[in-house]
Amino acid sequence: MMSIADFAERTGIVPSALRFYESKGILVPAERQANGYRTYGDHQIHEAKLVNSLRQAGISLNDIRGFLESDEETRSRLLERWRREAEARILSVQIASQYLNGMEPGPGSLHLVRWDEPLTLLWQPYEVHKPVHSYSLACEHALPQLRQAGIRPQGTGLIRVLDSRESSVLIEVGYQLGRDPNAKCRSQSLPPEAYLETLPPTLFVSVDSSWEDIFICMRTIRFLEKFGFKPSGKRIERHFEDSDSFEILIPVMQSTMG
Repeated sequence: MMSIADFAERTGIVPSALRFYESKGILVPAERQANGYRTYGDHQIHEAKLVNSLRQAGISLNDIRGFLESDEETRSRLLERWRREAEARILSVQIASQYLNGMEPGPGSLHLVRWDEPLTLLWQPYEVHKPVHSYSLACEHALPQLRQAGIRPQGTGLIRVLDSRESSVLIEVGYQLGRDPNAKCRSQSLPPEAYLETLPPTLFVSVDSSWEDIFICMRTIRFLEKFGFKPSGKRIERHFEDSDSFEILIPVMQSTMG
């Protein structure tokens, strides 16, 4: 058996950290002597190093406790989840670095926007005839159909361009639904060709534009190249009522759900 000082030297974990782990019920000494001194066994060396390593990897104490108490199958699932989360953190830091490296003093041409929670949207397809000066009519037409179906949308309308044809543009108009959209829609008939989609937590690069800006696509491509960003999905446009400007959102990182 080893004293806490000997165990600290053997594992490379300072005594204060060992006491902290004990207070959280994660790494309890093998024995307590009559005088209250802690003693640890050789069999605890691996566990101590494992706990400390997981902490250095950013794993919470509650998750570590659950890991230690789980069977091998559950541990494998937890490890896979932690790997995905670590990869997402690394990518998030890389994106922040790319943004800061590309940014210059003065008014910004590009911004970062994060959706921290999954977002459930109800999309409806529309065909808008050229020349296109606004999507407001499509948004205005979508809202009454949703309300007639007993659905209460939230927030501003979102646009996703599907195809640009010779005389028209095929788009989807999306509106955010509440936390349990399936329950709200289950007993209601959705508008024709409408469908639900749940978007995962996403980090976007954002570019502000207006209908008069005929070079926005070219400028957006240059911005992405300048900052080193690579899209990870389809772009979304956020349109605001009674406004000539709109926001282009290009996903650059999406989290896996589940």
